[in-house]
Amino acid sequence: MQAPDSAAHLKLFFDGNCPLCAAEMKYLASLDSNKKISFHDVRQPKALELLNGVSCQSALDAIHAQLHSGEILTGVDVFIVAYDAVGLKKLSWVLRRKSLRPIFDFAYKQFAKRRMLISKVWAFFFVKSKK
Repeated sequence: MQAPDSAAHLKLFFDGNCPLCAAEMKYLASLDSNKKISFHDVRQPKALELLNGVSCQSALDAIHAQLHSGEILTGVDVFIVAYDAVGLKKLSWVLRRKSLRPIFDFAYKQFAKRRMLISKVWAFFFVKSKK
C-alpha cells in the first residue's frame, strides 16, 4: 500500500495493527489515484526512521503525517490534509470548521486511546462473519 516517497506529497504514519486504522488507510489509498500519499505502518522498522525524532509510542498514540516541507502533523490535521489530497474536499472542509474543531480533536483523542476496543466492537456488529 506504499507509494514511492519521491512522488508523494504526504507521508502518512498509522498503526497497522489497528483494523479500523488499516481500513481507513486502505480506503484513502484506493482514492489516491495521483499517488500523493505514501502510507507507513509505524510498527514496521523503517517507518520510524522516516519520521525523524518521533518515538514509537508517540506515533502509536496519534496518527502522524509529514508534509513534503518536513513539517509534522498529528491527529485531525492529518485527516484534513489526507482528505484534501484524495479529493474528499467536503469532509476536509467540515474538519476545518473552527467552531467544531474542539469536538473533532476531543473525539479523535478518545478514539486513538480506544481504537483497538472500538475495532473489536465494530467488527462484532458490522463485519459479516465468513462462516
